[in-house]
Amino acid sequence: MKKKFLKSIGAAAVGAAVMCSVFAAYGSGTNSVSIQRNIVSANAADFLTIEDFPQDYKYAADWIWDNRIAKEKSTERRNTIFDQIVAGKGTLNYVVRWQSYKTVTYEQRKQFEQLVSDSINGWAKWLTGYENWPYDHIEVKIVGWAVIDKNCLLDLHDDEVVYTDTEFYDSQYDTSNGYETIPDKLPNAPSELSRFDHFADASYQYPGGLDKRFDMYLWATQGFPQIGGCGGDWGQRLSDDAYLNMLDGSGLHVLEHELGHGFGMTDFYGGEGESDGFPPGGFPGGENSLMMAGSAAKITDFDGWMLRYMWSKIKDESGRFVIETPVVTTSATTTSTTATTTTTAPAPVETTTTTSPVYYRNDSFVDEIVENVDGYGGYIRFADHGRFYYGANHYGDDESKNLAHYEVGDKIDISMQYMVDAAYDRKEIVKVESLTLIENVRGVEGDVNGDGMLSIGDLVMLDQWLLNAGDMVDPFKGDLDKDDRIDVYDLVIMRQMLVEKQVIY
Repeated sequence: MKKKFLKSIGAAAVGAAVMCSVFAAYGSGTNSVSIQRNIVSANAADFLTIEDFPQDYKYAADWIWDNRIAKEKSTERRNTIFDQIVAGKGTLNYVVRWQSYKTVTYEQRKQFEQLVSDSINGWAKWLTGYENWPYDHIEVKIVGWAVIDKNCLLDLHDDEVVYTDTEFYDSQYDTSNGYETIPDKLPNAPSELSRFDHFADASYQYPGGLDKRFDMYLWATQGFPQIGGCGGDWGQRLSDDAYLNMLDGSGLHVLEHELGHGFGMTDFYGGEGESDGFPPGGFPGGENSLMMAGSAAKITDFDGWMLRYMWSKIKDESGRFVIETPVVTTSATTTSTTATTTTTAPAPVETTTTTSPVYYRNDSFVDEIVENVDGYGGYIRFADHGRFYYGANHYGDDESKNLAHYEVGDKIDISMQYMVDAAYDRKEIVKVESLTLIENVRGVEGDVNGDGMLSIGDLVMLDQWLLNAGDMVDPFKGDLDKDDRIDVYDLVIMRQMLVEKQVIY
């Protein structure tokens, strides 16, 4: 299975009073790494409604809506990201506002689109199939770059759209990173193409059509603090370096936090039950909230359900949303032209659910794992037993049953229920009832030095790595407490394993 390590963000929380968001440091000078599994379907909704809202989440969601969102009217203006996506028929268009004199390569500019798409769909996947939300995947495009110096765009291609109009920018109220000057110029894209400038006029026609508009700015500022930013229905503002550092797929939670504001979510700066604070009793689910800066480094389960709750609250407002049949758009691009083909998405297909689980025995090898297929979570194929698509919460709260943790070649004994979708010739996993790992191709847990055994040498290697004094041969085997991070707690567990002479397979 494809995984990658993400280094946690660590920096001083500077300028909190004037920043929209400041992310606190994780760890205390040691090398702390998160494992990102990128399994969309574990959170995706399959025909869920507000009636499925977890009861232990309801009080907190009600409190946040009544005491924060409704009072602050953060979803009242009909330009939230919900509104933008529906108005764009399942699409979002961005202009990158490059308020910086640093250069950006052509390859980096192409990566910006994937960066924003991953972050937007990190939220939007929670809405898939939920209460008439019509889109499985949001198509995100960068439709232009607004710059203060065109020379910053290296290897500029003829088909790239660049805007060079600027205005004076007074940065006296900004917080600086302390070693760079914030430019006194602000680049702008044409107002006539801006949704933000025209969303209140329902009859407004964008020059060149809907595809030519831009919904928000991705605003990058030189000299802005590395940790922290601002977000809203106008766009998301971070430092130029923050965006460039995210192009490898790491640190997306900082941008996802600011996107949360675009949906209408609020910051939680104050204390428990306070007017600018968080719900009495805290956030349910045990993961806190991405919107409480520094408390979570991902969109939590509660965050996802809160997004659904908000959609339930605003979706039926009179005249607000015009839900049309979604379209699927694919583009083929050459160096000089772009060809686009649009087709209508197929109608929903009825599915049937088996009344008893399908049993697989010890000869069930994981043959293939493919992630994020057409906006779904992906599928797993067992040798001689076919392909099964992930369904919503198919493993419940039992992480041992989460197929995301297994690898091609693993041998497992599994029992599960599934839905048959004859039209698409696939079987959708509904519930994993039992799962036992018989053989793990990754070998011995804790064997970070790759010698095939757990020994004192692994303890030394992990200890040195945590002190930034060495590397690990196989770091994935170091996550012994299965919390998707490698830290001092894993070191403690490894010591205990050695004392008790336990080897975990």
